[in-house]
Amino acid sequence: MVKFALCMDCHKDVHGGQFSKAPYFDHCEKCHSETSFHKSAMTLTLHQKTNFKLTGGHVAVACIDCHKPIGEKGPVRYHFEDLSCTQCHQDPHRGEFAERMAKGREHDTGCSVCHSTKAWKDLAAFNHSSTTFELKGAHQSVTCLECHRPPNMERTLKNVNYKQAPTKCEECHENIHGPQFVRKGSGVTLCADCHTDVKWRPANFDHEKTIFSLKGAHENVRCKLCHATFQDVNGKSVLFYKPTPTACSACHGNMLKSTAA
Repeated sequence: MVKFALCMDCHKDVHGGQFSKAPYFDHCEKCHSETSFHKSAMTLTLHQKTNFKLTGGHVAVACIDCHKPIGEKGPVRYHFEDLSCTQCHQDPHRGEFAERMAKGREHDTGCSVCHSTKAWKDLAAFNHSSTTFELKGAHQSVTCLECHRPPNMERTLKNVNYKQAPTKCEECHENIHGPQFVRKGSGVTLCADCHTDVKWRPANFDHEKTIFSLKGAHENVRCKLCHATFQDVNGKSVLFYKPTPTACSACHGNMLKSTAA
């Protein structure tokens, strides 16, 4: 008797055994019909039941863009051991995050830490606090390009090396004080001694730690009324806080003379 109960009794498995195991067991009728073998019954609804749900931009991708022949004459690949993004997409970061990517090989890890299938430029999932430089205060309103500077005067983040982003104040901000507050030995001005990332005004500066206390009426005196000495530094006029006169007569000399008279 001729066997004909199953499709495989007469037809060659063009898929190379990819559907021989559960849940298909070579039941061709799950995707095909007798009417047309080439017309698949595999719908988007059925695809959502697989290990790779189509979301965002993937919904509009043609089947053949992902399911391509294995080699020159091999069957079309339907099963992928590695479902990570880089199996289909070129890594625009050139391996900069390879270590992070290696920690997860499922399609919902790796790139999805920053990106989504909604759009490649959608970075809503990225949390800058997970890096070594948390964005606080005014830094939260700074655009990415201002810190992650692209090479060759480019205007996109495509070729940016993210790990080379500056992390110190002086690497982004100009030192308006010149060399007057440079730490001995390091050659660096530590901006955080006086300033915060909330605003540039010296919120951290404590005048009581200097040699001149501002107790009493001096608390209401504006800084510039005492600190008014400017010097030229590399062609720029810089306000110097040291030395500042501390004797009463230096500021109140005329009034003292008037009172004595």
